[in-house]
Amino acid sequence: MKDIQTNKGYFSALTGVRAIAAFMVYFHHFNPINKNIFGQGVYDFFSELHIGVTLFFVLSGFLIAYRYYNLENINFKEYMINRFARIYPMYFLLTTITFLFFAILHAQYSFSDFKIYFLNITFLRGFFNDFKFTGVGQGWSLTVEEIFYIIAPLLFIVVKKSKLFLLALPILILMTGFLLVYIFQDYSFYGLMKTQDFMLDFTFFGRCIEFFIGISLAIFIKKFENLNFRVITYFGLFSICFFVFLLSILKVGDGYGTDCMFGKIINTLLLPLFGIAPLFIGLIFEKTLISKILESRLFQILGKSSYVFYLIHMGIFVAVLNKIGENYIFHFVSLNIIAIILYQCLELPVNNYLRTKFSSV
Repeated sequence: MKDIQTNKGYFSALTGVRAIAAFMVYFHHFNPINKNIFGQGVYDFFSELHIGVTLFFVLSGFLIAYRYYNLENINFKEYMINRFARIYPMYFLLTTITFLFFAILHAQYSFSDFKIYFLNITFLRGFFNDFKFTGVGQGWSLTVEEIFYIIAPLLFIVVKKSKLFLLALPILILMTGFLLVYIFQDYSFYGLMKTQDFMLDFTFFGRCIEFFIGISLAIFIKKFENLNFRVITYFGLFSICFFVFLLSILKVGDGYGTDCMFGKIINTLLLPLFGIAPLFIGLIFEKTLISKILESRLFQILGKSSYVFYLIHMGIFVAVLNKIGENYIFHFVSLNIIAIILYQCLELPVNNYLRTKFSSV
């Protein structure tokens, strides 16, 4: 059994998982499978690797709860500074560069451009179906993350009253989402909470279960720190592959398995509960070949730079790389190198500066 005593909840294998999750999203967007060689089934399997986002959401719920759940009093100011420093600077910079790039490319500026830019840098675009993929398109998930970060301390207070709230709160949040869709479905205000599918797939209301599973996992691990497992890592990995396979066979045409309700249930409930959670438990408690790989120096730096990689794996960096060459491996390696450079030279120094500067005020 591995020693799980960590520095402020740092789990090296889970840092490696961040890299894997980011790469999964990349392979979902840029499917590397040749249908003629590997077949439609394998291609469809890789198309469902959007579940990397599900991995991120469960991991966020777990790490935030592991670090803060047992604290008697959370310093909300310091907590929010840490969250802001971690997420916002790189997002703001890359979003601004993206809008400037396309504004200059099209040689025109308009109030509409500024409006969309404002919705992007404030994370509000994540509530509007019409704007969810604007700017740094994959950044829609950060709206979901930020909402969780803001309300997490309150969630912990409520859950401490009774563990039953781990079940009741996500149901209440989900029902609130359905209510908002019912209220706004007849309005044409840029797709604000317009459809059930949008709410379930792209908002915190529909994705909250993944965070609560992460929270539940953190509470479980803190309570039972001396568990001894043998093969749960491989069980979790097999389960994840199985659920991705199920999503791939639910896929119809150019859509995804999550387009149907059963696919959504797989993605937001079954996969996190019976696949991702066991995998995380295994990576924390077991010493396996998988954990050794994820804890390696290579995957540590890839994991730490995975946020930048996630932000740049679509958009202007890919457009520039396409001018140089369209080789798939060249793109993947180049994006990782750029991500590591931006992490080391920009993200990490700015993160440390903001934490030091404002936490001491």
